Amino acid sequence: MKMAWRLCFLLMVFLVSCKREVLPPDAASIGKDYFPLKEGHFIEYEVDSLIYNTFTKDTDLVHIEFRDEIAGTFADNLGRTSYAIERSVRPDSNSTWTGQMSYYATQADFEIEVVENNLRFIKLVFPVKANTVWKGNIYIPASTSGLDELKWYYDWDYTYGHINEDFDNGLLNFPNSVVIEYEQLTNDSTSNTQYSNYTHYKESYSRNVGLIYRELTHWEYQPTDNFRNGFSVVMRAKKYNE
Repeated sequence: MKMAWRLCFLLMVFLVSCKREVLPPDAASIGKDYFPLKEGHFIEYEVDSLIYNTFTKDTDLVHIEFRDEIAGTFADNLGRTSYAIERSVRPDSNSTWTGQMSYYATQADFEIEVVENNLRFIKLVFPVKANTVWKGNIYIPASTSGLDELKWYYDWDYTYGHINEDFDNGLLNFPNSVVIEYEQLTNDSTSNTQYSNYTHYKESYSRNVGLIYRELTHWEYQPTDNFRNGFSVVMRAKKYNE
């Protein structure tokens, strides 16, 4: 009987040891420095937008600047520590900043959640590994996405690539970066005879800095309009603190 109990005990120890091998205690923290959350941390961005307008058949170009700064912390509805991020905007570097909006980020055990404009996104998952795929917009349900302004957000597959590589955002070069991408094309508008739509999302994060590049393009093409309707926005980090 003693031998049986001893074998059971050894088996339990073995199982626990196996679990620890598969998921070491610090596994969830690997890559968290890609999205540093510290009060006072800020990043300034150059933002360029291209807007397709089916009514005027024009393509408008807009240039502004963003400043995102972590203003403080609070507990979300699950009791988790969340970080309020204040966004200011200005037309150019010679103008003063004006408050525009706020959003917040939460660092969970295995992911970074960001809530912006009442939409929750899973921006990063941990540990950060090449070719990892996850549903970054899983909190945007299909029923909500039935609305015209949200439906194209539904069911994206985010994918990691270029981990710990240099990334040049067009203004600065950042070492130790990671790239996240999603792309979808329905048909091809070059034929000009059928409906098509296109979505491309790309972000890059640098260790101890955060988001250094964002590109979001979405347009739809209707043959009856013979013109795209949509937009493309590119954000490039140009200044930050650590």
